[in-house]
Amino acid sequence: MTFHFPTPSGPPATLPPSLLVDIARCWHFARRDGIPPQPSLALRLDTFDCTVLAPVMDSFCLLFESALGRPLRTGRSHSLSQDERLMVALLEGPELRRDVLPCEEPRGTLLDLAIRSTRVMVALTLRQTRRVRER
Repeated sequence: MTFHFPTPSGPPATLPPSLLVDIARCWHFARRDGIPPQPSLALRLDTFDCTVLAPVMDSFCLLFESALGRPLRTGRSHSLSQDERLMVALLEGPELRRDVLPCEEPRGTLLDLAIRSTRVMVALTLRQTRRVRER
């Protein structure tokens, strides 16, 4: 049995870049400290009524770090690291992963899929959140 979900139409719905960076830093520090990242991510995402995205962002960050081949480098305060800039660019598009982050297979393919599925899940979640708020 397969399920087909409509691809969101219209301009891509994205999370604010500041939230994406906050998510990346939250994920990084939780992993560094040996804490499961999803509960912390859920708290950050709750501000935007997007708690359901915690496992999506956890998976994306894990695959992003794997594609980097090293731990994610985070910036400080308002200063973004190159890794954070790259992550935001990949999720906001239209850059292609293979052009900005070449990596060995299957990591590249897995990250490409994670980018697409994260974009779709964010768009669907934000669209649903808007509908609920409009009621």
